[in-house]
Amino acid sequence: MDDVTKSLNVTLAHTLADGHCFLHAVALQLNETPSTMQAYEFLMKAIETESKTNKNHYRNFIDENSGRPDLLVHKYLHNKIFDHTAGDLILQITSNALQKPIYIYSERDGGI
Repeated sequence: MDDVTKSLNVTLAHTLADGHCFLHAVALQLNETPSTMQAYEFLMKAIETESKTNKNHYRNFIDENSGRPDLLVHKYLHNKIFDHTAGDLILQITSNALQKPIYIYSERDGGI
């Protein structure tokens, strides 16, 4: 992972392991707010607004048994309850809410 971070000119940062590690990681990257907690709160509001505003669009990305996208997002944001459907959806909704691409790098078995 060190080789990848050096080649991309990025650094690794540890986040809270509280069920919102993705949100904490994104909040660290937001420069619009003076503190990480403010960025985290801003991010939660932006994601919830995006999911409610465009719930019909996001319905296309989940199966009918998963429920409404905005309710999946609400459960994730407020109760930290999620499955793979909500987890995948949160990435797309966050990217759309911020109008920025999100890249995730993961180290597995010595590779990326």
